[in-house]
Amino acid sequence: MNLEEKIAAVQTRLEQAALFYGHGTDDGWDESTWMVLYVLGFDRASVLDNNNFDWQRVLNQPDLAAIDHMVEKRIQTRTPFAYLANQTWFAGNKFYIDRRAIIPRSYLSEWIPDAFQPWVDANKVHSVLDLCTGCGCIAISCALVFPQATVLASDLSTQALEVAGINIDNYRLGERVKLNHGDGFEGINEQFDLIVCNPPYVSDERMDRLPPEYCHEPDSALRGGRHGLDFMTPMLRQVENYLTNEGTLIVEAGSASHALEERYPTIPFTWLSTAYDEMVLFTLSARELRKQAAILSANR
Repeated sequence: MNLEEKIAAVQTRLEQAALFYGHGTDDGWDESTWMVLYVLGFDRASVLDNNNFDWQRVLNQPDLAAIDHMVEKRIQTRTPFAYLANQTWFAGNKFYIDRRAIIPRSYLSEWIPDAFQPWVDANKVHSVLDLCTGCGCIAISCALVFPQATVLASDLSTQALEVAGINIDNYRLGERVKLNHGDGFEGINEQFDLIVCNPPYVSDERMDRLPPEYCHEPDSALRGGRHGLDFMTPMLRQVENYLTNEGTLIVEAGSASHALEERYPTIPFTWLSTAYDEMVLFTLSARELRKQAAILSANR
């Protein structure tokens, strides 16, 4: 059996098992390709960019057996493949990942490579705060697109920060990307030109309906309370104090977007479109936040 045929066979097997995708892959073909290439020792991104890669190469029996073993492990445990491989991609960059941190899949990945233009002037970004950093993928990706900026990556989970530390070391960004352990703005005593945040925003009702794959991820990185706003509401009340006068806030509200607008009907959220949804990311400027400070403080 050649490589192309094996990928097709694995795709069929995965789809028959009714797995959930979305932790770094879009569908059965995407995941089967990544899985087979990983087991064979190939980097998925490099292979897919190589027009001369030999998809017809014949696989030997040990390779076929190793692939089958990985397929069965994925199916039997319903573990997202990113955790099985200890690797994932975000904004075109490769990261280490394990169960101590949520698997990157933020909509922010679509906006970071272009430095959030036109909402952010990249030349004026000298400091960035990444709240709820998880594995550090957003902080590191921001450091790469804002090379003149320092980045503070903050999280409540010490375990997630351990994973972030691995990725910071892998990218040799220890001089510019620092870690902070704290809840919300705890331990932070400076202002930033840009604050990005991908908080837990899954409502309690939605948490009860998540596929089994999500059970392998840290609950605290997903659960956002009754309406999904348990983190966002206090964050919005405080965030103006941590932005410079020309600073910008960009937040992924995800499935809590409608609940957010219902709670703050007069706040002028600017929603940033993505390939999958028109209303999952919002931006507010420091000036807008300060104008709305009374409303944000009153709504608890």
